Amino acid sequence: MAERTLLVAGARGLIGRAAIEHFERAAGWNAIGLSRRPADFDTRARFVTADLRDRAACASAVGELRGVTHLAYAALYEKPDLASGWLDAEHVRINLEMLRNLLEPLEAACPQLEHVTLLQGTKAYGAHLGRMRVPAKERDPRIEHANFYFAQEDWLRERQAAGAAWSLSVLRPQIVFGVAVGSPMNPVATLGAFASIQRELGEPLFCPGHPDACSEAVDAGLIAEAIEWVATTPRCAGEIYNLANGDALVWSDLFPALAAAFDMPLGEPRSLRMREDMPAHAAVWRRLMERHGLRFDLDTLIGDSWQYADMLWASERPPGVPMLVSTIKARQHGFHACRDTEDVLLEQIERMRRERLLPP
Repeated sequence: MAERTLLVAGARGLIGRAAIEHFERAAGWNAIGLSRRPADFDTRARFVTADLRDRAACASAVGELRGVTHLAYAALYEKPDLASGWLDAEHVRINLEMLRNLLEPLEAACPQLEHVTLLQGTKAYGAHLGRMRVPAKERDPRIEHANFYFAQEDWLRERQAAGAAWSLSVLRPQIVFGVAVGSPMNPVATLGAFASIQRELGEPLFCPGHPDACSEAVDAGLIAEAIEWVATTPRCAGEIYNLANGDALVWSDLFPALAAAFDMPLGEPRSLRMREDMPAHAAVWRRLMERHGLRFDLDTLIGDSWQYADMLWASERPPGVPMLVSTIKARQHGFHACRDTEDVLLEQIERMRRERLLPP
């Protein structure tokens, strides 16, 4: 079998990093990462740096690539205020332009391109607009609104209809548990940093949201496995698949195990506006950095994820109907990977400690 080469766009993010780590180990694959900055983790993969918003710079960098057979598009532009940005026409425009700025020169440089995997999420079902259908299914009709997922997907399908030789698959993961620096939507980093700060302050660990907030999550490594599956399974061409670990979680029920992992007492859940309250502990984090040789300050590590955390565990409102998706279609088509979400959280906390992203 001829060797394949996967280009991962957004290779420093939660999904992109997991894809690089998976495919650099996978037999018969080469992995190339593309991001605005060089890799911030140990990897054997080649990294190409380019800002996808800069068409000329992107064309120059991508034009030098040869032999790319597959693309996993996990790049993302977010506005400073996540929630309002998701409905902003500029947000849609920039994310579509980024995809175009990459794919058009890639097609010219690599005419052997076989497959494109596009990453979406539950915003495709209107999860950010209010109550969505539960469980959300890939066959559900679109709730029409400003959404870059739709703009990107429609552009890719139009390009296919015009004669593109590559096939397309779309993945819609649930809340992603992974390891990355500066991600705008990283619950593992927020939980790990919050627990570390509470311990340094001599305070118990508590769930900072509604005790009944319920959801699902998906391990970034499972997403990487799914990227390989859709890339190599002809049946997946043209299809959309939801992805989740296979279990559900009530956020407050994760905290006993998290408190044990940090050797802390457990307190009662109470509401906390993490976006407002946690950046004020930057000095506490600097003490931890100096004592333990941590690699990044609090703002660099967390990015905009405090905002995302407030959305996830319903810190200001009753949780309502949980945002759950059906993964039946992926299983029916042959993808059976699953994970225990609590185990994934604890494993990734430990990974962050080993990489000096969190204190020991």
